Amino acid sequence: MRNILLTQSRLFTAAIAASALALPVAAQTTGAGVAAAPAAPVAMASAPAAPTPAAPPRAAAAEGYRLGPDDEVKVFIYGQPDLSVTTRVKADGTIRLAMLGAVDVRGKTTAELADTIAAGYAKGGYLERPSVNVEVSQFVSRFVTVLGNVPQAGNYPLDRPYTVAGMLARAGGATATGANAVILTPADGSGPVRISLAEMNAGASRPLAPGDILFIPPAEKVYVYGQVQSPGAFTFVPGQTFRQALALAGGPTLAGSTKRIKVRRAGKEVEGLNLDDPVKPEDVLVIREKLF
Repeated sequence: MRNILLTQSRLFTAAIAASALALPVAAQTTGAGVAAAPAAPVAMASAPAAPTPAAPPRAAAAEGYRLGPDDEVKVFIYGQPDLSVTTRVKADGTIRLAMLGAVDVRGKTTAELADTIAAGYAKGGYLERPSVNVEVSQFVSRFVTVLGNVPQAGNYPLDRPYTVAGMLARAGGATATGANAVILTPADGSGPVRISLAEMNAGASRPLAPGDILFIPPAEKVYVYGQVQSPGAFTFVPGQTFRQALALAGGPTLAGSTKRIKVRRAGKEVEGLNLDDPVKPEDVLVIREKLF
């Protein structure tokens, strides 16, 4: 009996020991989840060295834009609200910043200006590893003028690379009364160039430069008179034939003859043309009477 009690006592003691040993195992498992947390402070310790990823990205529209007089810029220095400012570029191409004084911005992109400002504060010992963001709030110095038969004529900033077609699309495209062509007057003084919007590879994909002027003239006309149902002026379409122009006028009357047509071009009568020949802008088509 005594041996049995001793054996039971030993078993009870072993069970308690097993429970005591089980507790550290559970704590270690939990601690493994906690142990991952202390790794975060290690990563966070390097976070001050990389505050830039947390910063709002620069506006994509402004990255290729070259600053000039009268542009308005927003300079934001992270963690330094007293040094952040919204200012306009002066006529001499500079802006004034606290402690740095006049900073030359002419011809710089926003990214280049941000690097210049950061380098200035770091070199002067004012800030350690400053993070600077610059955005253009008003584009003024670099623009293209769009005039004529467009829904939204005006000055448009070159806040990104634009082609002739791209800028016209931004202005709403040609109106119903506008021609299917644009006159480009380059800022370099090389002289006006007429570009057909129907031939994209011929000039509509041409890049624009600051100071360029785009003008959409009124739509060119073709005139149909004589023995037709609805004589008048009709919008010229590239590739149009005299037969198509005649259809716009409702076709010939019963007294009209499609074999007896007369065409006047640039004030002169043109011989040897038929209804399947192409029309040119401002042509005058006359359908004459049949000969009975």
